[in-house]
Amino acid sequence: MTAARLEEERRLMYVGITRARTTLAISTLRRRKRGRETVAGVPSRFIAEMRLHEGGAKDDPKERLRKLREELAAKARAAANV
Repeated sequence: MTAARLEEERRLMYVGITRARTTLAISTLRRRKRGRETVAGVPSRFIAEMRLHEGGAKDDPKERLRKLREELAAKARAAANV
């Protein structure tokens, strides 16, 4: 693979990443179909460059929303009691 093609592939991946508005899910596959055969899936060479393993654990958006709803409900109850 030429250096120019590699850079173009990298650029296209990062363009896709930067177009994600609120959520970006990075996944790989263990195996895939190639014709009638099942072959091992190969992760993108650029995933390692993202250093995803260095990031801390993210909050679960559903859990964060549940807590926010509880807080708002408590505020609404407090306002109704005043």
